[in-house]
Amino acid sequence: MKIQEIISQIVEGNNQFTKAHHQEYFDSFKSEQRPYITLVTCSDSRVPLNALMMDTSNKVFSIQNIGNQILSTEGSVDYGIFHLKTPLLMFMGHSDCGAIKAYLKGFETETYGIKHELDFLRPTIAEHISNLEFEKLHAHIIEKNLDYQVNIACKKYKDLIHSGELTVIAGFYDFRGEFGKGAGTIIVVNVNRHKEIGVMHNMNVFENLTLKQKELHIGRLPE
Repeated sequence: MKIQEIISQIVEGNNQFTKAHHQEYFDSFKSEQRPYITLVTCSDSRVPLNALMMDTSNKVFSIQNIGNQILSTEGSVDYGIFHLKTPLLMFMGHSDCGAIKAYLKGFETETYGIKHELDFLRPTIAEHISNLEFEKLHAHIIEKNLDYQVNIACKKYKDLIHSGELTVIAGFYDFRGEFGKGAGTIIVVNVNRHKEIGVMHNMNVFENLTLKQKELHIGRLPE
């Protein structure tokens, strides 16, 4: 796509946005942000914030990096937790993660910056790599990386979690339908280091969900 067309899309998109929102919408957050979710997600262009909710303005403090990692953008995550005091820290991974794929296939030709950022993924990939067929292994490593990020967060913020002020969850944005729940569904795979589906179903954080919603949005990849 030509640069002129890209600029036109940005301008037209912003015009549509401003026409769809009255002044009161902007007045509600013009002086202060009050998000209730700190979201660590991937920079991948196939992972839009409106997959999480239609309007994330003043609701989601978003941190994006390759591999949805806490350690490569630790200060930003700390800001959401300690300064904005969001009660939810969510990691959102996704199908066909390029960072995981790059690591699995080797990245000797990448720039120093990319290598450095991918190196934070080394522990979980080294632990779980196996002889599974590549695509199946790829998906499972993406899920294991989410577990790894939750483990780190639960150690960093253990006092807040223990006091009930913070919940840490991991979601898998499945646009390939690998969970068998339909393309585009976000599936919660980990809550405060709990990965058992039955245990997660019974957690009080999900008490407002129907059984049907729990069955759709809580799960783990099939073995």
